Amino acid sequence: MNPREFLLSVRERWQSLPRSRRVLLAALATAVAAVAVYLIVLAVRPPYAPLFTGLEPKQAGKIAEELRNMKIPYRLSDQGRTISVPASQVYEARIKLASKGVLADAGPGFELFDQQKFGLTEFEQRVNYQRALQEELRRTITSLKEVEQARVHLVLPKESIFLEKQLEPSAAIALKLRDQLKPEQVKGIVDLVVGSVPGMKPENVHIIDMEGNVLSDQVIQADERAKLARVSLDQYQVRRNFEKELETRIQQMLTRVLGPNRAVAMVTAELDFDQRQTTTTTVQPGQVLSQQTVTETGQGTGVGGAPGTEANLPGQNIPALIGGNTQYQKQQTTTNYQLGSQQQVLVSAPGNLRRLSVAVVLNGNFSAAQLQQVQDLVAAAVGLQPARGDQINVSAMPFETGYLEELRREMEQPAPTLLASLQKYWPLLAGAGGLLLVLLVLLLLLLRRRRRARRPVEEEVPLVPPVPAPPEPVPTVAAPPPPTRVQKLKEMAREKPSDIAEVLKLWLRE
Repeated sequence: MNPREFLLSVRERWQSLPRSRRVLLAALATAVAAVAVYLIVLAVRPPYAPLFTGLEPKQAGKIAEELRNMKIPYRLSDQGRTISVPASQVYEARIKLASKGVLADAGPGFELFDQQKFGLTEFEQRVNYQRALQEELRRTITSLKEVEQARVHLVLPKESIFLEKQLEPSAAIALKLRDQLKPEQVKGIVDLVVGSVPGMKPENVHIIDMEGNVLSDQVIQADERAKLARVSLDQYQVRRNFEKELETRIQQMLTRVLGPNRAVAMVTAELDFDQRQTTTTTVQPGQVLSQQTVTETGQGTGVGGAPGTEANLPGQNIPALIGGNTQYQKQQTTTNYQLGSQQQVLVSAPGNLRRLSVAVVLNGNFSAAQLQQVQDLVAAAVGLQPARGDQINVSAMPFETGYLEELRREMEQPAPTLLASLQKYWPLLAGAGGLLLVLLVLLLLLLRRRRRARRPVEEEVPLVPPVPAPPEPVPTVAAPPPPTRVQKLKEMAREKPSDIAEVLKLWLRE
């Protein structure tokens, strides 16, 4: 067949089709052609891969402008936050953008000091160091997958030689989060800043999110509460270990004396975890630094009264010393001492024992003398001091051992068999068996009813009017055998198919 005849045959077959089918075939052919063209375009067009994601509009604009200058095709998606380029040019584009300093996270870090610039003042050097440190911290913080963006602000005061004028550095960090940060991660950011800035303290680091929630305060408060809780827990553990040690010593001693399971000892200790410091200063006799002695002597003659004030007053009747010789001698000693002092500082270690309480219960009947002996033994074993407020109580009473006897009887009894363990469930088993028997009876009745319903239908089939018999044969020819039931059904199916269909429907309905 030549092409012309083939086209004519196709045209004739097309024209012979109804209009609806021709419209359907035309739409189907158009769809197939469109899909084929789309697949061809996808096969020819190079695949695109994300270059940067989660960009700000300003950053995306800089990168798009630089890509246009480099003649690299790109596509924007995710409302301009994602830039995609051909997959074969992703790494090349990133290297070129990095060399030109327009990467999304390429802020000026310590790269500021790669090139030495002359003429910079000390203030400019300090500002550049602060900028570089802020950028390095920002890069590290944004490496967390929960953090989308971060801004770090550092306050680095100028160092001073005077301690009272020295200011502490501080930091403020604003985070834009993709997901909620855990307290451990917030504490990690605080520790990162504290370890990166000299002199930084955790309470001077403030972290907030874009909704204004302060994240650092919760971590600091939780850390303080955790420290207090750990201190309290450690103190409780020390006290409990001390009490257990004393209880073990008492129990071992009473077991050797009275026998096993004859005594129970409990100890309650009150420990002092406060730390005290006592300073004592003692003044001691010192050494002689200097000593000065002044001695005066004199001798003279003259008229005068007796030495003294009253002898020289007018009107006093005091015998005069006339023509006598006088002598006097005076000695004065001044001694300077250097006083000595001794200062003693005593720091009491935490954990001193304030008070001790011991309770001992003996199993059985004991006399007062025996109880006193046990009390003296226990008091000596634990170092009891009544002057400190320690107390001890030793009493005797029979122990309750009923549960031990019951446990012993249960252990002596043989293990229950399967039949014995199922006896408690016999009502449930009986009910389940009765229900199963009822269901079985109902199922048998239903099957019998269906069988009875099918019998009239089978009996009615021969009552259908028979097919007219053929004309009487010629007497000379032998009569054919009577038709069987199957032949009658076949003949009736040819003659009256509607009646056979009704019968079949009736059977299927049953």
